Amino acid sequence: MRLLVFSGTSEGHALCRFLSARGAQADVYVATGYGEAVMEPLPGIRVHTGRLSAEALAQEIGEGALVVDATHPYAREVSENLRAACRGSEYLRLLRPCTGKGADVIHVPDAAAAAAWLDRHPVRALLTTGSKELRAYTAVSGYRERLFPRVLPSVESIGACTALGFPAPHIIAMQGPFSRELNAALLRQCRADVLVTKDSGSAGGFAEKAAAARDASCRLLVISRPTEEDGLTLEGMQRLLSERLGLREPPPPQGAPIPRFPLFIPLAGRTVLIAGAGTVAARRADTLRRFGARLRIVAPENRAGLEGVVLRGFRPSDLDGAALAIAATDARAVNRQIAALCAARGVPASVADCAEESTFYFPAVCEGGGLTAGLVSANGDHKKVRRTAVQIRKLLTGGAE
Repeated sequence: MRLLVFSGTSEGHALCRFLSARGAQADVYVATGYGEAVMEPLPGIRVHTGRLSAEALAQEIGEGALVVDATHPYAREVSENLRAACRGSEYLRLLRPCTGKGADVIHVPDAAAAAAWLDRHPVRALLTTGSKELRAYTAVSGYRERLFPRVLPSVESIGACTALGFPAPHIIAMQGPFSRELNAALLRQCRADVLVTKDSGSAGGFAEKAAAARDASCRLLVISRPTEEDGLTLEGMQRLLSERLGLREPPPPQGAPIPRFPLFIPLAGRTVLIAGAGTVAARRADTLRRFGARLRIVAPENRAGLEGVVLRGFRPSDLDGAALAIAATDARAVNRQIAALCAARGVPASVADCAEESTFYFPAVCEGGGLTAGLVSANGDHKKVRRTAVQIRKLLTGGAE
């Protein structure tokens, strides 16, 4: 089955990355060179650039294809043309969740209504709705002095602004994403009273705009979306395509082991078995005592002079009631036995002489300023761990060792 994705949003881009990572083949259509530029080369993804008429869409789609409409929520005509062109193919709509809600938000149906509102209110406004509908705002009295359009830094976008009479000092040509802080700084720089935006959803930066408007004491004027048809969120679309196309999770990249999750658990009053009483066992015991663990240390001899060592060999019963186990004996066979017993009992084990048998890595612990950090190496680079731990400890203690 041919898969065609008509993209114009960050969700469409994310869907393409999802498909490529799972070995899928897809033809992706973007309307502009900018859309092509932000779509990095992806295995299995063929990018086609240019606007297509309704007739051209029908020819491209043909019969028996699976078509995903991931165009912008406000590109209503494109979606209508796609649905019409899918008479012999299956049409799926990728939706962006709405976020433009709130008591401080003014909603209008379109750019003309936004311009009418601005015309009735003597305010300065930052326009973040793009260059395509700028002409509507020329109906605002004094628009050259009051309005500040933010557009893409392309010749076409800037040319559209100047052709409509917006003066150069009022044109902000920038490419997002825009942070809350940058949005707020632009509002203050323009001395804006209002921020005009579309309900672009979280992926389109709406949350950052709304927060910036609050920070800069500005009102938010939102152009509502056209009435949206049924569709699927990005996660829903990924699940559906995985089922329909038989996609599988991508294997982990070769040479890049998946890192272990830094799980922090309480040990106060809990039993931890340490098998062995050498240098490694002594370091582990010192660390564990700081976290309130009750240590059960067994070893044939106490070479490190540890307190409370039971002088004998390891017994399976030593694991009874243990929350963790440290296998740090000199005997490979004993350490392997402890690892196997721990795996059977579900007791996390750190095996000093075999990382592969360890179900948790004992970290280099860094503390200071009420913070605790644990540092391990995915590839066993213990020297790098020690060097980095020294730097982190200095940071946490303000430079004091």
